[in-house]
Order: sequence, then structure tokens, then C-alpha cells
Amino acid sequence: MTKIATISVLFAILMTACVSKKKFNQVENQRKALQEEISNLKSDRDECNDNYTDLQDEVMSYKQKISQLQGDSEDKIELTENGQVVSENTKSNVRRVFSKMPADQRSEAKTLEDSINMAVGYNIKSNLLAQMKDEDRVADEAIEVSVAEPVVRITLTDKVLFKSGSYWVDKKAYNLLARIAEVINSEPNMDIRVEGHADDLKLAESSYIVDNWDLSIRRAASVVRTLENKFEVSGDRLIASGRSHYKPVADNSTEEGRTKNRRTTILLLPKIDRYMQILEK
Repeated sequence: MTKIATISVLFAILMTACVSKKKFNQVENQRKALQEEISNLKSDRDECNDNYTDLQDEVMSYKQKISQLQGDSEDKIELTENGQVVSENTKSNVRRVFSKMPADQRSEAKTLEDSINMAVGYNIKSNLLAQMKDEDRVADEAIEVSVAEPVVRITLTDKVLFKSGSYWVDKKAYNLLARIAEVINSEPNMDIRVEGHADDLKLAESSYIVDNWDLSIRRAASVVRTLENKFEVSGDRLIASGRSHYKPVADNSTEEGRTKNRRTTILLLPKIDRYMQILEK
């Protein structure tokens, strides 16, 4: 009996050791799997941080170009990395610029960011007007600029760019387009979309221009050709599009409204594929 009992005890100890070893291996494997997962998560985190830094750098680059478009005015507004962190000097400049703007425009600002963007747009507009010779100056309302960081929208009525009835860019607009092209050429990660717009009046049947689609596209293409051929903006960064009369900004039943609707919009845009490349790294 003693011998059998001894064998039983030894067998039980052996089985216990086997079970403990099996559990140990399971725990060890789980530990290694967790360590590997933690390592992968850290790597993903570091990559995300790098991509975020790259995106921040891109945005700051565009903000610097927006700053260039404002010129060297003493009221120039510096755009910070975080739009909510604004220096006292910038706030002072915003207030000073606002005092020069029409009351109806000022009333459209609902937030601090709105106020900054509107003031920056006003400064860009003032600088663009200053590029034109005195004899070629146009009414103040013929140029409009809006900023929604990092996109800049420059809207020019036809009297700024074209002679009456023509879709060829007038030489009087060259200084203005040269200034825009200078900023474009200094920022390789920017695309430029030029949109032509028309009023809703039908063209004379004898006209060589087919309709408002034809007119809006021709005028957009003319601006694009001028930027490419005269001011060396790379053609692969330019987009020409026509919207006919389908995007009015004013009432087409009045001459004043039709004048506003006959316009060309130049949008300075971040390159989407550049952002996608950063996100896909």
C-alpha cells in the first residue's frame, strides 16, 4: 500500500507540474502578444504624430502665403498656428481694419475667427487694388476677397479682367494677376481653380460665342492661359471651369445684379493629393 501511495503522490505531482508548465506557456505567449501589440500601437502613434506635424507645417505654409497676399501694410494681420491664440497686436490690427470696412460687412462677423478672416480678406483686396495703375483702377466692389483658412477666394467682376464683349484678359489686369501668380509660384503645394460665371441674358444669335456656358468657360480658360503663359504658373496646377449663369450672387433682373454675376473667381486651394499623401504615410 505504501508503494502504491507513493506512486500516486508522484503521479499527482507530475501532473501538477505539467499543468503549471502549460499555463506558464500560455501566459508567456499572451505576454509576448501584448508586447507586440503595444509596440505596434506606439509605432502607429509616432507615425500619426509625424503626419500631424506635417499637416501643421502645410497649413502654416499656406498661412504664410495668405500673409504675403496682404502686402506690407501696417495693419497686416499675422495668422497664428492656432486661430484662437491671437496676439494683442493682431487684435488691434483687426479692429483698425474693421473700422475701414462698411458696416454691413462688419455685421457678418459672428466669431473671432470670422473677424480675422474678414480683416485678412480686406487687406488682400486692398493690396491687389494697389497693384493696378491709377488709370486702371476699378470700383471698390469690382474685387472681393474672402478667406476661410487655408483657402483664398478672389472674385473679380468682368470689368477688372476683360474689355466689354471680349473673353481675352485685358492688359490692365496683368499687374494684379502677376501679384497672384507670384504667391502661387512660391507655394508648390497649392492648386488654382478659375471659375467663369455669367448673367442669364441670352447672347445675340449672330455672336461667335454660343451661349453663357461657352462664354464662362472661355473666360476662365483665358485667365488660366494668362497665368501659365505670361506668369509661368505650371499648367498642371491650374483648373479652368465654367458655371454659366447657374451660380448667381445677385438678382439677374437688374443691371446692377447682372454686373455682379458676370465675374471670374480665382480660388487658391491646398493640393488635396498632397494632404492624402501625408495621411496615407
